[in-house]
Amino acid sequence: MSVVMSIHGRGPAGTVTRTATVVSRFGATASAMSRRLERYAAITSRLGARPSWPTTACVLERHPTLLRRYADDGVELAVHGLVHGDHAALDRGRQLDTIKRAADIFHRYGLQPSGFRGPYLRYNEATLDVLRTLGLRYHSSQAVAFPLLVADLEPRAAASYGLALKLYSAIDASTVAVTPRIRDGLVDMPVAVPDDEILLDRLRLDGPGRTAEWLQILKFTHARGDLFTIQLHPERIDDLGDALEATLADARRRRPAVFIARLDEIAAWWLRRSRFALRVTPSGDGRCRVRIDADDDATFLTRGLSVPRTPWYGRDGLCELRDFEVKCERLPVVGISPRSPAAVRSFLAEEGFPVEISDDRNRFGAYVDVADARWSESEVLDIIEAAPGPLVRLWRWPDGARSALATTGDIDALTLRDFVVRSWETRDWRPARAART
Repeated sequence: MSVVMSIHGRGPAGTVTRTATVVSRFGATASAMSRRLERYAAITSRLGARPSWPTTACVLERHPTLLRRYADDGVELAVHGLVHGDHAALDRGRQLDTIKRAADIFHRYGLQPSGFRGPYLRYNEATLDVLRTLGLRYHSSQAVAFPLLVADLEPRAAASYGLALKLYSAIDASTVAVTPRIRDGLVDMPVAVPDDEILLDRLRLDGPGRTAEWLQILKFTHARGDLFTIQLHPERIDDLGDALEATLADARRRRPAVFIARLDEIAAWWLRRSRFALRVTPSGDGRCRVRIDADDDATFLTRGLSVPRTPWYGRDGLCELRDFEVKCERLPVVGISPRSPAAVRSFLAEEGFPVEISDDRNRFGAYVDVADARWSESEVLDIIEAAPGPLVRLWRWPDGARSALATTGDIDALTLRDFVVRSWETRDWRPARAART
């Protein structure tokens, strides 16, 4: 199955090159990978970050002592399947069996995983249903493609990159808010591409070029307040360790700050945030009352209101008040036209805006009128950003952070044997015709 998936995602020539490269990274024992894990952990620790390493359960079962040591030191080990196979190829029953067996192996070694990442960043609706059934909190399998900094790709690199985007069913980051999403209680944590495999094996960028691409994504996500989920497999830390270190160092320097956390910590925050409430009600005589029911670490933003606040980013300021009245010619609310799709309201509510359905656009600090069912999240947010205000908002991230960053890397082999047996372990899996069914 691993060979089939490689041909599907890289083509025959790319598969031969990829196999030779991967084999060179593993040895008969786990000593070489142990050294790489140690370097990975050292880089993240030095910059105050703790990574999330989704791990296949069969690898955990063969190397429990090594991997438990990192878990005890604060690394998150998430579930990466029972074996390294394409979950988009499986029905619900098969996935329930394999993912439950994987979770049982984690529990056997004293680990309580809360998240899942599908191998090859692939999954289907049955995957998500199974994760909810098993009580997992999040999945991180949806790729989001950020604009490339490098221009004029060679035809071979461009074709290989296109195959990766197709394999991952990647979403264009320029059209969506790259944030966690709660779907029937399960948090969807997007993964950024270009990732390590694309930068190194497909685009074949040199060291400075790889670093520049990740720094560009960091700049992009910080400007928009998005989540940057770095994907760096531990076996490639020697090739991209400098890029990781430069990206984390840049993130630490940025102001407003970047919320740097593990995937499980970000998912826990997003679920907690979903219980917060922000209410705006008219109180007469050109005034309104703003009430917030949220934890102390919630980030409350105001724009265009005469209230005490601290400059934060752009026109927005941080406000510590939680219940106040204020004079306002327009309500600090996003008005939404009745004809706009219902999904617009749900999206803006999860974005932390108080919203109201109305035909009276002049009553609100911002107004959204979406006539096309094929609307873009980014375009809607741009309309709100350009609005005159006033506005209030419960921001995405805690403690005044502007954006968020998670460092992740899948562990699907620690020895040459681990890598070679992957095809045998998935011998009865069949590739699906579509990644989302």
